[in-house]
Amino acid sequence: MRVYDLIQKKKNGEELTPAELDFLVRGYTDGTIPDYQMSAMCMAILLNGMTREETLHLTTAMTNSGDVIDL
Repeated sequence: MRVYDLIQKKKNGEELTPAELDFLVRGYTDGTIPDYQMSAMCMAILLNGMTREETLHLTTAMTNSGDVIDL
């Protein structure tokens, strides 16, 4: 999976899969995806929006990317 392809997919208004969103979050948090690529992805999301499912999966991936405190 390449970040460039995912950016293009989102720029074309297509929906990202849960696996693709996990890849993006994991890659950005471990440093393999540079800031400029994540900025391009954020711009594509800003311009084209996200579905409810994408938002749910992105939020879940972000939650699972770090420590979770049980309140």
